[in-house]
Amino acid sequence: MRTIFLSLTLLALMAFTLTSVFAAGEVAIYTGTTQWIDKGAADEQAQICVDMLNDAGVSNFWLDSDGDMDALADWMKDVTGDQGLDICVLYGDFPPTLYPDGNAQPDGSIGETFIETTDGDAFINHADYMFWGLGGRNEVGGLQNMMDIDGITMWDDNTPCNVTDEGKSISPSLPDIQSDRPFHVDELDGDWEVEVSLAQNDAGTRADPIIVRDGNLGRLIPVIQTAGGTEPKGAVAAEIIIWLMSTTPVEPAGKISTTWGALKADR
Repeated sequence: MRTIFLSLTLLALMAFTLTSVFAAGEVAIYTGTTQWIDKGAADEQAQICVDMLNDAGVSNFWLDSDGDMDALADWMKDVTGDQGLDICVLYGDFPPTLYPDGNAQPDGSIGETFIETTDGDAFINHADYMFWGLGGRNEVGGLQNMMDIDGITMWDDNTPCNVTDEGKSISPSLPDIQSDRPFHVDELDGDWEVEVSLAQNDAGTRADPIIVRDGNLGRLIPVIQTAGGTEPKGAVAAEIIIWLMSTTPVEPAGKISTTWGALKADR
């Protein structure tokens, strides 16, 4: 009997460990508005990402309408500073509810505040220049203001980005790509540093995908910045998220995380 009890206890502890590995936070995926990828293709990739996150036990929800911008902003405000790792996945647009059009709020926007706590929260962006926005909502100022780095840019069509050893380990689905808007590693400044370069050019000055982090604060993760490309964006994003969630300390005991279900229940 004692042996059976100990075995059951061990199994219960193992189950608890597995289910709590990804308890650090939540993932919000937004495809209500897109840039450099049509909505149908974005939705297909988002579904792949959702399915993979669900299989891995990562808490997530998907907002697929342009009418969901306010809900995305509400979620972001609720999870900012909650001591959990939360991630927002965008498909080329930067909704004005997170960062007002035309760089009207260069400091203190909901989007910027999201990545300025020690939660380590992150934006993943697919397709177009990060934070450029639909129809050029913000152009180069979006990235510069979000990072507080004057002059940082994302240019150079057809830049070869070959998968690194770390990239192969983190994201088996990631192919070598020709990035149209690679991240400029050599323009990093302040406390920003490369956490992981998953694919890069020979010189290491351009990378896509890449995870950059502002010291011990938030992260930006450009993932396959290509015009109309058919690369496996959803799978690569999911693999990066699963890796991040599994390598980040679990939220403190007693923290009550805000879930999408709770937000909907309050409406």
